[in-house]
Amino acid sequence: MRMRKLVDIGGRSLDVWMKGSGTPVVIQPGMISSIAEWEPLCEELSKTAKVIVYHRAGTGRSEKGEKWRDRFESSKDLKALIDQLDLHSPILVGHSYGGLIVQQFAIDNPDAAGGILLADATAFDAFRLEEVEVEGEDEASTEAWLKKCRQYAVYSKEQLKEEMRGWIQSLLQVTSSGKKQDIEEYMTNPLMYQTVYEEMLTDFVKSDVQIESRVSYCPAVVIGRDQDVSISEMVREEGLQKKEAEIIEEVWQNLIEEQYDMFPHSEYVKAEGAGHDIHLDKPELITAAVHSLL
Repeated sequence: MRMRKLVDIGGRSLDVWMKGSGTPVVIQPGMISSIAEWEPLCEELSKTAKVIVYHRAGTGRSEKGEKWRDRFESSKDLKALIDQLDLHSPILVGHSYGGLIVQQFAIDNPDAAGGILLADATAFDAFRLEEVEVEGEDEASTEAWLKKCRQYAVYSKEQLKEEMRGWIQSLLQVTSSGKKQDIEEYMTNPLMYQTVYEEMLTDFVKSDVQIESRVSYCPAVVIGRDQDVSISEMVREEGLQKKEAEIIEEVWQNLIEEQYDMFPHSEYVKAEGAGHDIHLDKPELITAAVHSLL
């Protein structure tokens, strides 16, 4: 039976969805990605594994706590959740920013995971994307998002509902029926935007962690997006010139390759036909990768 509940990890609670039995698979969604987006994929995985997907602190119904949010704190939270649920050698799945958290966890806890799956994950050196010069305003830049998040963090739920109307509608088109309330609740939470502001301010800057210290011997699958699809999305949705999008995508693909190098026992999979949201575009690739790690 599916179960969604708040799990106390030591003075704070995380919003957790669980279903299935067997080897545990723990999924950390991306920076602004709700459990609702992942439920269809999780339902499929739960046929052969115990699936846990959760909202990190400060998002969904998960409590933020007093500490500044960054990948280091989220790595600690993931360890606390694994311990609290008494999970042994779980397969960890991280998408986008969730993948950065999983990478940090692999460094902090080298023997804790039974396998790692990174789905178009954010890199430690994500700051390199900001070094690409773009004509005009880049609405997808870290600077632009920091500005937006400062504004959204003080908006009311009603203001956010209006501001996020288009985003909410696009999510409703790709999620299972009956998730309107969950998605609206998630996207209209001012606390989430304060959380994202803190995370971006810390984690999207130059890292002082050398590549040599990032090696993990845990079995891993690294899934990277289709560069042609991504370039088309940047031109269409962000208004970038094709040449600009190509340069940005080249940097992103190099960062994905470096993640592959982080795990000596790893496999690379190109998500043909999928953009950044692989869990929505090609969920069967994530399912197959999890099964290979199982």
